[in-house]
Amino acid sequence: MTGYPRRASLAGRCGIPSENDRIYVRVDMATESLSPTDRGKHPVRIWWPDGRSWNIESVYSVRSFGREVFGNLCLKWTVCICRAPKVIWWEGGRWFVAKRSGVAARP
Repeated sequence: MTGYPRRASLAGRCGIPSENDRIYVRVDMATESLSPTDRGKHPVRIWWPDGRSWNIESVYSVRSFGREVFGNLCLKWTVCICRAPKVIWWEGGRWFVAKRSGVAARP
């Protein structure tokens, strides 16, 4: 079996914020327990680096870019925070938002 070469990050392409335009945040996840086979994890709370936090009311969509096998998987989550759609990103085990994205608006 041959291995796949690791590909470069997609930062700055496909609408994914570049490294300089990111603010890394903590996101609490929950698991749906509707059935034993359901592995549906979803974000429930986002924590800003200064300690502020917001509840994530619902998830509108999840879109993936890149591939895990190539090491460049990035997920775009469109979520509802304070009754408004916001975008949070996951890449390489870390969550982030784009600077000036409006996620940091005071609740």
